[in-house]
This record gives sequence, structure tokens and C-alpha cells, in this order.
Amino acid sequence: MVIIATLIILFLIFFFVRHHTGPAHLAMIAGLSVYQMFGTNFSDWLHKLFDQIPLDIIQTGVYIALILLFPLLLYFRSSRGGMFGILRIAEAALFSVLLTSLLSATIAKYITFDGLATQISSFISSIEGSVVLVGIIAAYLDIMLYHE
Repeated sequence: MVIIATLIILFLIFFFVRHHTGPAHLAMIAGLSVYQMFGTNFSDWLHKLFDQIPLDIIQTGVYIALILLFPLLLYFRSSRGGMFGILRIAEAALFSVLLTSLLSATIAKYITFDGLATQISSFISSIEGSVVLVGIIAAYLDIMLYHE
């Protein structure tokens, strides 16, 4: 249920705020790549500095910063506009599905009382590669179709 609520909230944000999603999409994918390449080392380094904080919480914080916080900051700082009409609905839905798919495992890990979240997370992880690929294509389309 928490994952569904997250998906709905993100869709409403992306649909009504109406900024360009292309750069934020690519920042999200870049954040995922950076986390996969350097996240463990950076988390270990932060754990040495803040040894009283458990390592899994530091890893989750780094992951959320790279996947959610920095791309959302870029999204809210981007110019207004983006796709139009029915493409706007599809773009908002795709961006919210992509972000939710990347965060679903983390949500399911910390919201253990929600059995539905675990089931949704396992389903989403099975289609995550396809969602990321479609998100990359949509990001490039948004960037190429950008006009002021």
C-alpha cells in the first residue's frame, strides 16, 4: 500500500508541477550507476566518519540521495514546460513508475508491516530493466523535443 501511495503522490507531483523531466530522468539513471559503482565504498567511508550510525542506514541514505533527492532537485530547478497533451500524462506516469521502481526495494525493506509492498517490490524488480530503458528513451525524447 505504501508503494502504491508513493506512486500516486509522485504522479500527482510530476503531472501538476509541469517541469522538464528529461534531465531528471538522466540524473536518476546516473545516480543509480554511481551508486552501483561507488556507493558501497562511499558508504563505508561515511560509516568510518559516523561510526555510531548503522551501515545499512548510511547506504540507504546515499542511495536515496542519488536516486531521489538530487534528481528531484534538478527537476524542480528545471524550466517549465515539457511534453504536452496525452504525452504529458504518459511522461508523468513513466517518471513516477521509474522512480517508484527504483525505490520499491528500499520502501519494502523499511516498511515491513506492509505485505503488499513486498509483493509489489518483487514484481517491480522483475520489470525494472524495461522500465529504466523506457525511461531513458523518454528522457531523450523530452530533451530533443524541448522548446521555449
